[in-house]
Amino acid sequence: MCAGSRSAVTTRRSTRSESSRGSSPISSQRSARRFSPSIPRVPTRIVDLTLALKDGLRTWDIKPPFTLLPYMNASTFKLGFSTKLLIMEDHTGTHVDASLHFYDGARRTPKGRSIAELPLEKVYGDAVCIDVSAKRADEPVTAEMLAAAVEKQDVEIRKDDIVLVRFWSGTWGGDAFLAARGLAKDACEWLLEREVKAVGVDHPNLEGRVADELGNADCPGHVLFLHPDHEIPIIENLVGLKGLRGKRFRFFGLPLKMEGATGSPIRAVALVDD
Repeated sequence: MCAGSRSAVTTRRSTRSESSRGSSPISSQRSARRFSPSIPRVPTRIVDLTLALKDGLRTWDIKPPFTLLPYMNASTFKLGFSTKLLIMEDHTGTHVDASLHFYDGARRTPKGRSIAELPLEKVYGDAVCIDVSAKRADEPVTAEMLAAAVEKQDVEIRKDDIVLVRFWSGTWGGDAFLAARGLAKDACEWLLEREVKAVGVDHPNLEGRVADELGNADCPGHVLFLHPDHEIPIIENLVGLKGLRGKRFRFFGLPLKMEGATGSPIRAVALVDD
């Protein structure tokens, strides 16, 4: 083929290619859709449900306070940095209980898993908030109360929901707060029947004040939810639930990955689409 013929063929191919690109907008759109990265949906609001940790904070009278101590000082290091030493129990502040918390393989069997082994999908996902804070503080939350609140607040509990229960109407802290009663055994059984994947409350203890002066307590909800056959994480010391009454949202509360720990502080947030 002579040089002139090759040039003509090249010109025709180029023309067809340009014509094809210019006359196939649908094909281009499909290609763009195929290779464009997905954009995550941004919630309208992020609601912080976490109790602030500060030096001296005591969330339960039988537990040690959160302690924050100076460790490294910027004035003594040429690089100019500071660090702090934290002393705390693994159930400090807003936290999640692992099954190992009640099932250590000795007092109760079978042995549960540590917080490092907790599947993270159990503390992230669709959630609802049920408000029963109108009850008397010394009155436990019953299954009947939960059922009535669900109907009144138009809440639908679905399989694998994370359910947050607000049972205290005042501010966090104080003797009256600590003395409040939480979820009764039948309320926990009611939630278990609905196949929820985690349960959270606005109190240091799921069942509320159930311990005597020595710390001995009957905690049927912990025994039920944390059994390795169920492994329903219990989230405690939540704050800010009032604004979530009757709402559906996404909950996010990942624990620290601490091997052998029975629980962990979390940064709990609700992702709300108003």
